Amino acid sequence: MAQIYKDEAVIFDLDDLLYKEFDFMRSGFWTIAQTISVEEPKGLFRLMMAQYFMGNAVIDWVVKDYLKEKTNYDIHSLVTIYRTHKPDISLSAEVVRALSRIKENGNKMGLITDGRSVTQRNKIEALKLNEWISDFTISEELGFEKPSKKPFLYFMERFECKNFVYLADNYSKDFITPKQLGWRTIALSDNGLNIHNINNKLSLNYFPDEIISNFSNIFI
Repeated sequence: MAQIYKDEAVIFDLDDLLYKEFDFMRSGFWTIAQTISVEEPKGLFRLMMAQYFMGNAVIDWVVKDYLKEKTNYDIHSLVTIYRTHKPDISLSAEVVRALSRIKENGNKMGLITDGRSVTQRNKIEALKLNEWISDFTISEELGFEKPSKKPFLYFMERFECKNFVYLADNYSKDFITPKQLGWRTIALSDNGLNIHNINNKLSLNYFPDEIISNFSNIFI
């Protein structure tokens, strides 16, 4: 269990925290399959997912093995489709409940995410995060990449709060900087679908203060 205190600003990561990045990937593969295999997209989609679970570079496989260069699509064009598509993703019921309770509690909320502007903005729109979160920082827009201090200092300047808590998932880059700045840190544990695995060789400075297994473990 982890408590959110009334005097804290609550800042969230995005990918593999508020939703599973696996779902975005699956949505992107489905969009590519629909684009290049109009008559039989389900068959191509199943093959793409099989390539993913075998650990292969899926888009490379589509171009070099499935299409075999008999098409106008190349790796660049398919990657662009993947990155710019409108994703079919949604928040779980437990995340919606947690966000709603934190908002009702009066906490200021923000979001820090690495990634390209169009990709991350499409995710934010699909998840309807504007209903709860007032401010978003995206690495391409602000010119940073975690563990940069830049997005964390941004919120410390923007929000008039003495206390901050950061919820994220990636031990390699998410927690070391906010901890250095005096923030409290909470990690959501991996349920097996996370894109990034925990690096067990990291020093304790990289580890969060608290760990939760799901958003139902947050209480106000």
